[in-house]
Amino acid sequence: MRHAETDVLEPGKLWWNWFGEHYFVPANTVLPRSEEDVRQAVLAAARLGLPVRSSGRGHANTAAVPTPGVHIDFRAFNEVLSVDRELMRVTVQPGISVGELSRYLRTQGMSLNNQGDIDTQSVCGAIMTATHGAGITLPCMSMQMIAARIVTADGSLLDLSAEADGELFKAFRASIGMFGVVVSITLQAVASYNLLKRSWNADIEDCLGGLRQRLQDNRTFWFFWLPRRESADLFVLPSGVPNLASRDHDICHMRSYNAVPVDQAVPEPEPGSQFDHSSVIFPNLYEPNFREIEYAVPFEDFEATFDEVRHLFLDKHKDFTFPVECRPVKADDSYLSAYAERDGYALSVSGPMEPPTWAMLRDVDAIFDRHGGRPHWGKHHFMTPARLEKLYPRYDAFKKMRRELDPAGMFLNDHLRALFA
Repeated sequence: MRHAETDVLEPGKLWWNWFGEHYFVPANTVLPRSEEDVRQAVLAAARLGLPVRSSGRGHANTAAVPTPGVHIDFRAFNEVLSVDRELMRVTVQPGISVGELSRYLRTQGMSLNNQGDIDTQSVCGAIMTATHGAGITLPCMSMQMIAARIVTADGSLLDLSAEADGELFKAFRASIGMFGVVVSITLQAVASYNLLKRSWNADIEDCLGGLRQRLQDNRTFWFFWLPRRESADLFVLPSGVPNLASRDHDICHMRSYNAVPVDQAVPEPEPGSQFDHSSVIFPNLYEPNFREIEYAVPFEDFEATFDEVRHLFLDKHKDFTFPVECRPVKADDSYLSAYAERDGYALSVSGPMEPPTWAMLRDVDAIFDRHGGRPHWGKHHFMTPARLEKLYPRYDAFKKMRRELDPAGMFLNDHLRALFA
């Protein structure tokens, strides 16, 4: 048995995130094999006066993970614990990736209702940062979580659910690991479905002119604005798709996704189309070669915000050629989601992993600030407590709940303490 407190603590191991921007060696590393290992790790940290942070697959741009104390690494804590085919619910350990879960659900006749276009991050990390896909009827992934079990600061196990815990559960969604260490998550899945994806390039005028109609006509529609045609290569966007553009710059790569029942015949292939199960069609390949911010502005402010961002690149930052990704997301009731109590439109802006990128991102941040943009918690941002208080109606209520669950701030680090202490 490994359950004496210090037995689970190993000497700290070097950890770095997907982009290689953040790396650290904690005092201790924990590689849990059970929820009891996690509980003992928290008890040991409390006895030693050490903070605790956990990680899944390390996909966050921010410094949400680094800690001088105890780092709980969930990469191998990634099993499916139970599945209820009748209710279409699945309970998993926090280290399972979105792709691993999505592919498992396919074998059970289910799908995730929605997901983003990167599926290698952990399900827990995606939920705790309000990661999302796209669609005016589809909320972020946090809303697929209906229950969870966490280890709190005193080492006790706490079961939370949307049904039983009301406001606390709403605050727990998108809480970036500040309420406790998650040891299991229960998600609400849906019946398995295939996706018909269509991709094409067109002028920006075509994209924006038909935007609202395309959002209405498709389950999911999003686009990448390409300052130059070669911008597509930086995000490995597919070549060979239908090209309706009249020029080779200031164009859009557009995508529509529509669900098809799994028992329905495969449609005839068309240029630029793909058809397969949702677990296959949603994810895309990305190289971690970029530094990124993503903010969601109120849905009705999207066109004005995008116009400012576009002209910032065309007029001032002409040397930056990464695509700008634009996706609508439905409102939810989480306290800290970028979509809390309002429909949003996410704009993701990237640059190379070089120092000049920061100045460009600061200029973009100023535009987002003017339009009430809220950050994606897994990507770079320039938030301050004053900005958060203005942006989130329940910011103070969230901090109050956090302090009640973790009075000593065990689950904070420097990055989070500055914003949520």
